[in-house]
Amino acid sequence: MKRLFTFLAIALFLSFSGFAKAPVAQGKTHCCLGNYVVDKAIEQVYVDGKALRTFIVTYENSDLTVRIGVDRSDKKSTKYVVISDDLEIMYQCTNNRHFGVKRLTRDYLDDGFSTSDLSLDRQQYYHQKVITQLPKSEIDHVRLISVFFPKLVKDYEKVFAVR
Repeated sequence: MKRLFTFLAIALFLSFSGFAKAPVAQGKTHCCLGNYVVDKAIEQVYVDGKALRTFIVTYENSDLTVRIGVDRSDKKSTKYVVISDDLEIMYQCTNNRHFGVKRLTRDYLDDGFSTSDLSLDRQQYYHQKVITQLPKSEIDHVRLISVFFPKLVKDYEKVFAVR
């Protein structure tokens, strides 16, 4: 009888621990936004009729949510479509040689995405053209986007930090 109760307790614990979801990534932004948390998104980003693997980034000191769609349709590069209320832009890793920001290409413009020059901080844009030249994983790229993307928006401290 004692073994039965022990077995049931372990089974119950394992079943509840299976429901808990850990974030994909988390870290510090080193700015007024505080910490960020990256989770898999339920609502996916669609490009050219195809669903992209999508992540959602939330910030500790902001109501800002950022969606990141990972487009691996091109064999030479991985593109990360970044969407927020204030700005839509793309980061690209080309042949695992460099990773940096880029304006949206025609493929994405045809799907209704656009980069607004009014919201874009040009100095940060050119500063982020090459963020790293070391090969990184997809999750490392999403972490870099979580830290660098808010700085692309003009006056991001006023726009995003509300708490």
